Amino acid sequence: MKKPASFKSCIFIMADGARADVFEELLNRGYMSNISEYIVKNGTYGKAISVFPSTTGPAYAPFLLGKFPGRCNLPGIRWFDRRVYARKLFSLYRSRSYVGLEGFLMNYDIPKEAKTIFEIVPRSISILNELSRGISFGGDKTRFLRIYYKIKSHFTDRCDEVDLAARDILIDSLKQRPQFAYVVFLGIDTYSHLYHPFHNKVLESYLRIDETVGLIVKALKAQGGLDETLIVVTSDHGLTQTHSHFDMLGFLDNLGFKTFYYPNIFKHYADANAANMVSGNAMSHIYIKGQDGWERKRAFEELSELVDALLERPEVDIVAGVDEMGRARVKSEKGEAITWIDDEGYIRYETVSGDPFGYSTLPRKMSRDEILRYSFYSNYPDAPLQIIQLLESPRSGDLVVSAKHGFDLRAKHEKPEHHSSHGALFKEHIVVPLCINTRLSREFIRTVDLYPTILTLLGFDFPHGVDGVNLAD
Repeated sequence: MKKPASFKSCIFIMADGARADVFEELLNRGYMSNISEYIVKNGTYGKAISVFPSTTGPAYAPFLLGKFPGRCNLPGIRWFDRRVYARKLFSLYRSRSYVGLEGFLMNYDIPKEAKTIFEIVPRSISILNELSRGISFGGDKTRFLRIYYKIKSHFTDRCDEVDLAARDILIDSLKQRPQFAYVVFLGIDTYSHLYHPFHNKVLESYLRIDETVGLIVKALKAQGGLDETLIVVTSDHGLTQTHSHFDMLGFLDNLGFKTFYYPNIFKHYADANAANMVSGNAMSHIYIKGQDGWERKRAFEELSELVDALLERPEVDIVAGVDEMGRARVKSEKGEAITWIDDEGYIRYETVSGDPFGYSTLPRKMSRDEILRYSFYSNYPDAPLQIIQLLESPRSGDLVVSAKHGFDLRAKHEKPEHHSSHGALFKEHIVVPLCINTRLSREFIRTVDLYPTILTLLGFDFPHGVDGVNLAD
């Protein structure tokens, strides 16, 4: 029997780029008084595990689709489709970069059977968010201004003005009493890229989130709807400061490849034999043409020389791909392992030599809950499952590369220069803060769990086959 709704509406604040440790420090020191009083006091504060790649866009999929990005065929903010490239000289679906105008195509790139929360909750609004399929014309509050705000955020030192605009739009929209409101605040991410994750402008962006919660509470009190509103504050990824850039493009070109890449996709538009698609600057998909053409994805074993060459670089942490048996194979300077999901749905993890993540001994057979619990406090929380899900995407690379702390994988074509990066598999990028004004049933949480939880609390059924679990039980 369907449970009655616990809340009539939900306001979801996406603090893009918020680090869990910075958020928690500000909260503990009393700088987030509104969040503390109106969300945490009678609700939940905790840490949640995001996804790989830990980057804007793909890392929104858990919240809005209830699925890992690999299972939405959304493997990065940039991707290359080897099959389409092989068959069609001119096609919008050969490749993608969601940085810029192609961001408007994100809604067309995800499977139609994956239902967005906007397609389920009728009176929804979306602010500064590209993943908005199902939103009504009037519900997309920044439909025409989004690209302007994104450009202003990316290329100027005035992202605080963008956050204030998003706040004003949200507060004004509350007069319509939406059932679900999803609003993105870009300041933390943008200023972290421009400076570093602990810069004053970054910290001010955290405090702006708290001020926004205060204004939301004031508006809801005036409407008499505060107790009926679920409020969520979380993030899609964290960031770490970058001191050195690795020219992955130059690395591939020096090996003799003709590499397809953004932004200059026309340099080898018709004759590429490799592709390099960077996300968040700290991870990249690498695609290699085989002797038999582009149609077949290359197995990890076939690319062993390239894997070893990458791991000789001081900037590279993890290299992963699919082996000849269809399992995920992971290698680092610490060791090598194979991981896959068996026919019973259990995660299998077998080390070949050492351990690429430096785990203490893990069981060879684990449930989803067990792998999360065993690895939650490690340097690579949930890494086996996250690599498995990403490599399930037909658009994922033959190899997936994750950078080490302090490094990224893009030395050219990044204007302005990024001084912080994200997208990698280690904890500073993949662990995010989570505040919600209700009690949750589990200690160990993935961001993908919020989709079924929010829908349940609003009184809606969530679709079969989502990757998250309901935390409202």
